[in-house]
Amino acid sequence: MKRWFNKKGQEVMGMSFGFIFSILLIVFFIAIAFIVIKQFLHTGDCARVGIFVEKFKSDVQKSWNSQIDSHVFIGILPSGIDYVCFADLSIPFKGEFSDFEDELGLYEGKEANLYLYPTGKSCELPYHTIPHLDIENIIARKNPHCISVIDGKVSLLVSKELNDRLVRIAAG
Repeated sequence: MKRWFNKKGQEVMGMSFGFIFSILLIVFFIAIAFIVIKQFLHTGDCARVGIFVEKFKSDVQKSWNSQIDSHVFIGILPSGIDYVCFADLSIPFKGEFSDFEDELGLYEGKEANLYLYPTGKSCELPYHTIPHLDIENIIARKNPHCISVIDGKVSLLVSKELNDRLVRIAAG
């Protein structure tokens, strides 16, 4: 009877089940770790969008408060964003970026003048209102007026002349 309980096949089977269960647990923990790291990196990208907008608002406010100003603002954005666009969606699209209408047109009616394109990569923060921008002057030739983001950086020329009421933006 003692021999029946000590079979080699049972030992191997018992060890295999424990071994397979351990491997499954390790795979499960590694998968969870990758999901957490990916979510953490996504949160960092969303923070970059928020920081960019707040710094840009502050920079425009500073220029608006001065009598005369001209400088380049360099902003950092997530790598998925290709353009920073200034637009008035209540008037027709024109210029080289008029094909953005399908995606940006969804936000018509929102009180915004700055849009991040493509909107899907902007962490559900695709449009923003930047006070004191001379949006009429910025979009005089192109609506939307888009500036390329290169390697996660965008250069914006922020300027205000002596008799200007509002701040102008151009590619820096």
